Amino acid sequence: MNNSTCIESDCLFSVTAVEQELENIFRAPYFSESPILKKFLSFIVEETIRGRSNCLKEYTIAVNVLDKPLHFNPQENGIVRIHAGRLRRALSRYYSEIGRTDQIVITIPKGKYVPLFANRLNPADAALIDRELREDSFAPDEEDNIILAVLPLICSTKTGLAKSFADGLCLQISSKLMRLNQVSVIAYQAVKNLVDSQPDYKELGASIGFNYIITGGVQFLKHHVRVYIQLVECASYKQLWCESFEREVTSSNLFEIEDEFCQSIVNHVEELSERKYSNSKMLVHSGG
Repeated sequence: MNNSTCIESDCLFSVTAVEQELENIFRAPYFSESPILKKFLSFIVEETIRGRSNCLKEYTIAVNVLDKPLHFNPQENGIVRIHAGRLRRALSRYYSEIGRTDQIVITIPKGKYVPLFANRLNPADAALIDRELREDSFAPDEEDNIILAVLPLICSTKTGLAKSFADGLCLQISSKLMRLNQVSVIAYQAVKNLVDSQPDYKELGASIGFNYIITGGVQFLKHHVRVYIQLVECASYKQLWCESFEREVTSSNLFEIEDEFCQSIVNHVEELSERKYSNSKMLVHSGG
């Protein structure tokens, strides 16, 4: 295709103009520091301007962008949707900040992977741009938030009860943490499907978009359960909090034990969130 050729018959933008817009976007630190987001956006834009947008499916993105194997099953692994959400937020941030005067606006409608190219100077496109950016709006204080993932607990006792208890506890922790302000929680099932293929906390956090993890292990011995829990900062591998719980288990108190464990974890995460929020407010007031 000639570089001066328009993407569509009624499109004002040439391939060269769209590729230049990509270069502008990639200068933003949240793109330049994320190879995955750059590769994701480059791939879907290139496929679209070359007339292959019909091939932009979860599977093709997983294989071509995320280097997943040919037997990858999108129904069992939501990694593409996770990164698509990150990409939409990053684009919204770019066009709200650095690119707020760019003529070309690239958006990705939710539920789809084919990018749209809108003209900020065209009144007919203004409503589309406003709607897309508003839906994917980037919260200005997101960097001060805790984005947390609960990793599967290591289960040293290979019994059905132990594994069921460990999984149930992780789901319960995720559910309760979602109720906290300033805390976002990555879906437990998504993390569970990815942790074996990406064991490094920092790399896994960078690829999915979380900055803290809850991890630990579970042991069952006769009528006793012992749970080890850690809160870890991914960027530094720093262990911020660690606690072990040991309780006697009966047929009637399993849910009560889960609730007790979860509440202790929620309390510690809430304390961390409040400290980060207070620190960010102090920086704002001090002009930092």
